[in-house]
Amino acid sequence: MKLFVSVDLEGVCGVVDERDTARDGPAARRARDHLRADLDAVLEGCLAAGADEVVVCDAHDDGRNLDPAGLPRRVTLVSGSPAPGSMFEGLGSGCDAALFVGYHARAGTAGAVLEHTWDHRTYEVRVGDLPVGEFGIAALLAGHFAVPAVYLSGDDKVVAEARALVAGIAATVVKTGIRREVAAWHAPEEARTRMRADVEAALRTPRKPAPFVWDGAPLRLTFTRVTYCDLAETCPGVVRLDGRTLEMSGASFADVYRTFLACLRLAGSEG
Repeated sequence: MKLFVSVDLEGVCGVVDERDTARDGPAARRARDHLRADLDAVLEGCLAAGADEVVVCDAHDDGRNLDPAGLPRRVTLVSGSPAPGSMFEGLGSGCDAALFVGYHARAGTAGAVLEHTWDHRTYEVRVGDLPVGEFGIAALLAGHFAVPAVYLSGDDKVVAEARALVAGIAATVVKTGIRREVAAWHAPEEARTRMRADVEAALRTPRKPAPFVWDGAPLRLTFTRVTYCDLAETCPGVVRLDGRTLEMSGASFADVYRTFLACLRLAGSEG
């Protein structure tokens, strides 16, 4: 059994403030310790369930948050930036299941801890009429490869978001969001015990969730500023709908996702 695990930071135990997500400083170092501890709990569950290979993608910021030292021998870590697949580098048709650790709710979700979608340039992403965040995009990309999204950890808001998109997904709530930088904590040790057990159970069950399959609807990316859309509309194949919104289509969701990444990267360029 080959597994793909994408690990973000905002949804892990102990993370509640923008300072926790920074590159340097004591708060950032503590957050990365929590990140590794959450990942270790998930990996224990994966290996206990019989995983032969686990590909972990360091999916936060520049992908340099995890030290490979001490990882189990059946685990491969993808790190660094910009990875071709960004947060989902390593996800492909050879995987049997996808797991998402430390995830957060989409931009604009009330009471969600450190909610956003990708970065500060993104206001909203919709596939057809469906608003999606990072998990929704991930689940659709996994669905392109016929890979089920079987597990997620994060705050209560992203868990609700995931369950609304993927029926039967296993999930562990590690904190309850109150405001964007306010949370009610579950004890990390207790949360990680549940994470390990939830992952093992999700992988052992013979009735896994069905892959989340794209229905062909175009993706609409709305930026927070007109300037970002000005830069991103130079991407071939996109249609500008208004001052801040681009629409993109493709033969598959993998094609749409590549265009989406190109637009985001252009929006962050110097012009």
